[in-house]
Amino acid sequence: MHMTHNRPLREEELPAAVDLFLSAVGEMNVRHNINAPLPPRAGVAIAYRHIWRTGIFYAAEVDGRIAAICHAVVRDGLWFLSGFWAVPELKGQHIGGPLLRGVWEEGARRGAETFFVWSSVDETAMASYFKVGMLPGYQMLTFAGTPEGLPNAPAGYEVEPLTLMAACEIDWQIRATRREIDHRFWMGEAAMQGRQIRRGESVVGYFYFKGEAIGPAAWLEPEAATALLTMACRAASAESATISLRVPGVNHDAIRFALQSGLRYTSFAHLLTSAPFGRMKQYLASGPALF
Repeated sequence: MHMTHNRPLREEELPAAVDLFLSAVGEMNVRHNINAPLPPRAGVAIAYRHIWRTGIFYAAEVDGRIAAICHAVVRDGLWFLSGFWAVPELKGQHIGGPLLRGVWEEGARRGAETFFVWSSVDETAMASYFKVGMLPGYQMLTFAGTPEGLPNAPAGYEVEPLTLMAACEIDWQIRATRREIDHRFWMGEAAMQGRQIRRGESVVGYFYFKGEAIGPAAWLEPEAATALLTMACRAASAESATISLRVPGVNHDAIRFALQSGLRYTSFAHLLTSAPFGRMKQYLASGPALF
């Protein structure tokens, strides 16, 4: 009989957590015939350190060995499950459920009221999310490729460097949290480039990009979608031959834009949530680590 102990992950164990994550993702990709490269280790390590510093990061220790990890960030009233992975050979042994509930309960103690997750296609993980109360909200769709025939940005919009104040104020309206600590991370340690778009005297949206990835991005009014997406794709295309967008399924403006620009629909995941939040029709996600 295995001896299981759930506890906060120690800082010196972060490299082992990264190893576990990459191993679990690789096994899941093989099992589901997903032809995708593993995330770069360096990027995972940077994200994990930020989550460990600013969120909840627990491990399940089985017979003295880290067998599973579960971590989440709480930003205002939102709890986002940024990772839930187990050593492949120990899956299905009732290790993950108690670990997930522990991270959920800690989030509630910190003031979270809405709980959500960017879920992989793994059916075991999804079943665990259903059981704790996170139910289907919409798909998370990835579009990638080399954009073709990008439209001209509508007249009247300008692009300029992103300020922390603008990012936080826009996110409060679109994401239901200012998440200043994450914007500082993206602007600093993560070395992402941020831009804001202005119409007249008002800043109406922002976007980040690094390599081929665009996001997060948010805009305050639906009519700003084409301008922001055009400027974001042009900025990213200047540095990478291919670009990618991670689009909430309810954001039909971004889906249409991606398809009209020649990007390919490449993969999907599920957004599961305990309750609706924010204005996801005007948002692109950063990815499954911080959303």
